[in-house]
Amino acid sequence: MLNIIQSYPSRIEASIAKGLLESNGIQAHISADDAGGAYPYPFATTVGVLLKVEDKDFEKAKEILKSETK
Repeated sequence: MLNIIQSYPSRIEASIAKGLLESNGIQAHISADDAGGAYPYPFATTVGVLLKVEDKDFEKAKEILKSETK
């Protein structure tokens, strides 16, 4: 099952985080209802672009993202 690890205001930021996780061996998925980025602004101000990972990778992914924001 996929769990939301983080919400981002844009696909670009979510893609950077996804790349970071994947470079550390964690498969990540982006979920957004923004027509593939064609309509980012109304959506970004409400829910954002969601980055999701598998249950088994959640804690490791959280630590990786946390260490990058320091």
